[in-house]
Amino acid sequence: ERGNTFALTLFFVTVAWFTSRKRKCREDDEEENEFDINSRDIGPRGASALKKTTSYWNGFMQCLQNPCDSTTNPTGHIALCLAENKLVQEALAIRLMQQGTAITAFSDSIAYCYNGFLGLPSARAAAASFIEKRFWKIHQREDINEMKVDRNGQTSNGEESVEWRNSDTSSSISPDNVAFGSGVGSLLSHLFFIIAQKGDVVLIPAPYYAAFEYDTKAIAGCVPFPVYMDNPITGPTKEDLSNTARLVEKKGHRIKILLLTNPNDPLGVVYQPKVILNAIQWARNRNIHTVMDEIFALTVHKPKRQSDRFQSVIEILDNKLSNDVHFLWGFSKDFGASGFRVAILYTQNARLLQALANLNIFSGVSNPMQLIAAEIMSDDDFIDAFLEDGRSQLMMSYKLCTSKLEEMVVPYVEAQAGLFVYVDFSSLLPEPTFKGEELLANLFQEVARVVMTPGQSQRDCKPGMFRLCYAWVTFD
Repeated sequence: ERGNTFALTLFFVTVAWFTSRKRKCREDDEEENEFDINSRDIGPRGASALKKTTSYWNGFMQCLQNPCDSTTNPTGHIALCLAENKLVQEALAIRLMQQGTAITAFSDSIAYCYNGFLGLPSARAAAASFIEKRFWKIHQREDINEMKVDRNGQTSNGEESVEWRNSDTSSSISPDNVAFGSGVGSLLSHLFFIIAQKGDVVLIPAPYYAAFEYDTKAIAGCVPFPVYMDNPITGPTKEDLSNTARLVEKKGHRIKILLLTNPNDPLGVVYQPKVILNAIQWARNRNIHTVMDEIFALTVHKPKRQSDRFQSVIEILDNKLSNDVHFLWGFSKDFGASGFRVAILYTQNARLLQALANLNIFSGVSNPMQLIAAEIMSDDDFIDAFLEDGRSQLMMSYKLCTSKLEEMVVPYVEAQAGLFVYVDFSSLLPEPTFKGEELLANLFQEVARVVMTPGQSQRDCKPGMFRLCYAWVTFD
């Protein structure tokens, strides 16, 4: 039966080959005309902004325009290309529809007035407390090895020790070091603009989140450069980073930023603390800033071993980020609220924050939304129950998804976190190339009416890898 299914799939791939090729040729011709830099209706910079943010964005728009519904529109499109958590949105909506929340958002006159563009004081204080409780001090434990980390990322008891407790300290997350922004993508773009110059390189371990390319290029004009690793599952080593740095230097570029995502998108794995420490030490030895995107930190599955638990960079460095390590988190993933456009930057670089305060005039978070976010972040009882229920639902969806993949004998990367699973569909490719991957993606979209994130857009070096975002759909 599995053999018949596989043969039937290959048949459809073959049938769609020429149709997809012709369609793609037409789209390429249209796109080439669309980006005419000599056009008089917009300037060259505007023309460059016309380019699709991701290769699958048009497919996602098609899913929104013709969404699948098991009852009313069973032949519609399903967007498995976007990491949104539809499973928890109802629970969040019920909490937000409480009468007191609306009063909080609109009763205070501060909601209607200008304020500092890093965020309202009350919202920054709530965010600082949230970060401290959820990212720094949540894993304090007794009877484990204590590891001190100095400015250079060196440890006092050797690199092989991977567990420690926070040292006794009276320090805390200061609201003065916290800023709001309209999504992690917006804050990333601002960080690139502030830290680097046009043409500077941002190193990103590959495969990586497809939209990072646009975040890097659009405003700051930086160059995203993939770091290919001996083992992407365990993360970048110093040797991986050094090998990539030599390639960058041969091209005449300067590396200014190392961008790490933990938990990783699209692999869904959690990097061990020593991997993060080694990467930061490598960067610091070269005066390179490290940006830590931890947007999936609160959707970590229960680890099989205690040593596999997620640890934030704030905990790993015991809140000693200095001027060159910057932490990002947002409501989009863990709270299923990408439409809120609320994200948080935590940095101990005062001059960077001063620059951001000016840039945020163009991309700040509205005051009512900040007040709502502050109320949610301060509601510990709700967050505890919400996150626990969310993890349970995610695990149910993940197990359902992976069981079907196993039935089809389709390999995948075992996820430890996130809203997706990274799947190897290379056995279905009409040819073992990225052209073959593109044709298969078109077949999924036009015939199966399913849109996934293709590996080429994530700078994977193996054709046929796709990110499948199972939390975008409910169990039904």
